[in-house]
Amino acid sequence: MNFKLAQRWATIGCLSFAAIFGLTHHSRAQDNSPLANFYCGTHNGKSATIADHPSRGKITMIIWESNYFINAGYDTQKRCRIISDRFNKFQSKGSLRKIVPSRTNNLPVLCALDSLNGYTGNCPSTNVLMTLKPGDSAQAMVNQIGELNLRDSVNPLTHSATIFEQYGDIKILNINSMLQHSSPTK
Repeated sequence: MNFKLAQRWATIGCLSFAAIFGLTHHSRAQDNSPLANFYCGTHNGKSATIADHPSRGKITMIIWESNYFINAGYDTQKRCRIISDRFNKFQSKGSLRKIVPSRTNNLPVLCALDSLNGYTGNCPSTNVLMTLKPGDSAQAMVNQIGELNLRDSVNPLTHSATIFEQYGDIKILNINSMLQHSSPTK
């Protein structure tokens, strides 16, 4: 009788250990995800979209200064929250692999895409990451975001296929690659 009781306790102990080890291992795997979390914070007292990368730290992506959209009800803080939430939404859906300069409703936009397969040059409204002011250059904005990894970077990169891809006459940013090589904001 004692042998069966000991065997049951040993089995329960082994199963408990396996379950705890499995949960811990799963939790660590999630913590080591190469994807960034985006949020609206501040940089030098101004609203800023910040990427919190698991291995690179906090990287200020966009500092919100323009009041252009205020008449439409979007002050800098509100735009910061909305766009930061969009970065996260597209990241969680797996469609923030590429940031493409594009147009939607005749306005310049930054478009979030998972791949360039089937991309026609116009951003579907469901993929608009950020609408720019009329006259703004979406390509210049993509270039600026991509160049974040050049400033104060421990491992400086040049504009290359590692972060930029050419698609016809436009340059596309591979956001995950860029964030992987960007240094934290100081």
